[in-house]
Amino acid sequence: MELVVDIAWAFQRFGVIGKSLPTLLTEALISCHDEHADAQSMIRSSNKRAYGTVSYTVQERLYEALAGKEDVEYKSPGKGKPKVLVINGTALVQWRYSKSSATDLLMKKYATSDSRVGTFTIPVGATQGMLDLGDGARASLSEEELQLVESLRVLVDSEPREHHRVVVVAYASSSKALHHAVWADAKLNDDGTLLLENVQMLHAADTAEMTESSESKRFDGQPRRDFGLLPKRVSG
Repeated sequence: MELVVDIAWAFQRFGVIGKSLPTLLTEALISCHDEHADAQSMIRSSNKRAYGTVSYTVQERLYEALAGKEDVEYKSPGKGKPKVLVINGTALVQWRYSKSSATDLLMKKYATSDSRVGTFTIPVGATQGMLDLGDGARASLSEEELQLVESLRVLVDSEPREHHRVVVVAYASSSKALHHAVWADAKLNDDGTLLLENVQMLHAADTAEMTESSESKRFDGQPRRDFGLLPKRVSG
């Protein structure tokens, strides 16, 4: 089955790009996973690292696809730190949190570097995103969807923020399989883990792809927490 995304939620966080972003993001993640997995399979060495950089490639692919679009920026969380894709005031970051789907996402530490911590304190400033006047995201929306986007924009503007909100795309994968991917509103806990809200599934591997992960040992040995994920199907 396809995957369902809460379109109103996506519009509120990503503006007119919210409708097309789930598909664009999922396709980028899958294609980059395949490319890096193929590259790693070609390395004749015991020290194989080609697959580990897949998140950077996904971000580059997304920015290439969205550069110049309405409300799209590339911001640094601090001097000398890698830039983060910011869409409609929402920082969108990719995080490969495990090589196994059995790992408990909520128990995994996210804040392992100053750059990651800084993602949650990127100051809100004047946008430099260009207006998309062509046959892009805005042109693809119905009149009702455009009205919804504008009403949500007014709601967001009425709640001024010091820092950009953060949506994390968290995925478990290895060079053998992209197990699953979710996206969610994210806040940083004091212990470096993430508090996730409005979690939605973007990708779920076929049963055959999950064989490796089903035999893996759990990270914490406890039953997996219920995220209350939306049923599968991508709108639009």
